[in-house]
Amino acid sequence: MASRYITFFLKKLCHTNDQITGAEYNKERKIVGGPVYPSAYDKEVICVEMAPFNLLVLDASSHSLLLVDGLKGDALAKMAYPAEYTPTGLAITSDLNKAYVPAVHRTGSGALFAANLRTNSFYRLPVQIPHPLQFALAPDNVTIYFTAPDGVLHILNTSTLELTVCGQAGNESCTCVGLAADSDNVYSAWEIDTGGVVATFNRSGQLTGEHQVEGIPTNIIYDQHGAVMIPFTSNGTCGEGLIIFRLQKNAPPSVITIQCPACVQSNGAYPCQAAVAPDGQTAYLVNEDSGSVTIVDVINSVIVDHFSIGRSISALTILPDSRFAVASSNMFRDLSLIDLVNGRLLSFTENSHEILTPIAVLPTAN
Repeated sequence: MASRYITFFLKKLCHTNDQITGAEYNKERKIVGGPVYPSAYDKEVICVEMAPFNLLVLDASSHSLLLVDGLKGDALAKMAYPAEYTPTGLAITSDLNKAYVPAVHRTGSGALFAANLRTNSFYRLPVQIPHPLQFALAPDNVTIYFTAPDGVLHILNTSTLELTVCGQAGNESCTCVGLAADSDNVYSAWEIDTGGVVATFNRSGQLTGEHQVEGIPTNIIYDQHGAVMIPFTSNGTCGEGLIIFRLQKNAPPSVITIQCPACVQSNGAYPCQAAVAPDGQTAYLVNEDSGSVTIVDVINSVIVDHFSIGRSISALTILPDSRFAVASSNMFRDLSLIDLVNGRLLSFTENSHEILTPIAVLPTAN
């Protein structure tokens, strides 16, 4: 894939408005890149090179799903959703032709919207669903799994609009914090009292396995290379870190601790999401409270590096040019461009948009 030249505004991360020159920055790396994310404090403009991509983002300020040129920052399409709904997720089919957006109405009821990315049309599916707290799209691009606040798993066939309720309401203190799916199973993480559980269901929604988690799980991530990852935070007796289940191996999970309980009490990191590199060998663990990223060797289950972003981020999405990633933030409702090679923030958006945490990256041709 050919690359394009773009410009972005570079900000020095030192709690001041000091500038860093292009010459100083290029001493640290051979090449840099990113979309146009202007900042009022930034002065230095650098020409860089990066493969093209589009972003699909949810803008709460305009109640719209936006398709954005990742290099130029131009909105290619704007698809509005009703203002009385708040999106809770975003998923794209494997052919990149459709996106699904679960949402909750201000009354507490749920809805599922779909976007045709070929025609840029946006519509609500004619089916009543409960509040979709956590959400996952199966690889068949048809089946959607979601959990409601009462802890019940639901299965929706988006072709027939058949809704299946799996089980009954469970313990009110049990909250689903993450959902993921592959061709055969649904993986879920649950916060229970001062600990957690990782539960596995088959495609019919039948429980097939459970694993207790000492810490408090915050999310669950499925990687197509055969790993399920659960970030966890401290419950007072354990630290914070990442649990890795290897689906192809009959072995206990690996537990990677990034902070001990004493460190968490003074300066918690709150691991909340992980993004896996295309080769499946490296995971980038997002620490929301500390505004940092921990780099994990997935194969050997060890920490290999750690770098600070300097601002809170909540989710990381690796770009087609895997040297870079875009991060979203619950706190700031904006996007940050991150250099994964050198471990630093390159730029962030500053405009009137309020970008929700779920985002998606779409590779594009020239």
